[in-house]
Amino acid sequence: MDYHIDNAKSVLKKNGKSFYWAGKFLPKECINRAAELYNFCRILDDIADNGEINSLKDLSDIASNIKKKNFKYLEKIYSIKYPRFLNSFSKNEVINLIDGLILDQKPILFKKEEELIRYSYHVAGTVGIMMCDALKCKNNLAKTFAIDLGIAMQLTNIARDVLEDAKMGRRYLPGIWVQNMSPKEIVLAAKTNDLKKIHIISKGIKKLLILAESYYFSGERGFAFLPFNTRVAISVASGVYREIGVQLEKENYNWQNGRQITSIYTKIKITLLKFLKETFYYRMKKKHNSELHVYLKELVHERQGN
Repeated sequence: MDYHIDNAKSVLKKNGKSFYWAGKFLPKECINRAAELYNFCRILDDIADNGEINSLKDLSDIASNIKKKNFKYLEKIYSIKYPRFLNSFSKNEVINLIDGLILDQKPILFKKEEELIRYSYHVAGTVGIMMCDALKCKNNLAKTFAIDLGIAMQLTNIARDVLEDAKMGRRYLPGIWVQNMSPKEIVLAAKTNDLKKIHIISKGIKKLLILAESYYFSGERGFAFLPFNTRVAISVASGVYREIGVQLEKENYNWQNGRQITSIYTKIKITLLKFLKETFYYRMKKKHNSELHVYLKELVHERQGN
């Protein structure tokens, strides 16, 4: 019995319910590696969000020791087990991920869409690339699509957590979308049922989810590079997570009453639909839409082929 893997899978089951559900379709080695990656990213995220004064220092220290490949230090000081299956390129993506978490150490008030997309790449597009390693997908073009799926999920995550993030002093919705409303104003609008301001934020969330759809569409094109079982698993995870935005839309982008939760019935329905789609729908390998990475040119190089 591998205690580390068992613990990672327990963390995934508790905190990453959509991914754990979808992981039932993965081969044992792939779900183990995916759980290990999730646990690794979760620990970094917890360090970033724990509110400790040393969070910035700790994140910088972790990045420095990853660059030095000082993995034993990470285990001893931070109880972080670095996923050894990550290739040398993905090590750079880990640093990009940490750079995104460092951004969260100060109040977030994005002004434009560009900042939102770049941030989403840092904290989630990078994970898409690393997940390709976990799933043994070495095709470089597939990783380009994986970035988009990661960004799409992060945009959905932001839409779900508008109020929760505002309570932490963060407003990821671009200011030009929401009349530069501050996090305090967002919290107060929900508390006092200020319909005018609630509507402004709802419109911003609608725009956010429309943007997410373009990244989901691209991300799903990347499924063509995956073997059947893996393709089904990622398709299910994508569909279940995307459902958060679908439910928000059905409820007229009602954000002020807390998080959306996907029911077990909905998960089963999406799973069946995704399984049928991946079984009978032939996916062609297509060229990536480079316009989706227009704000990421210094961070991402379009990858063609292997």
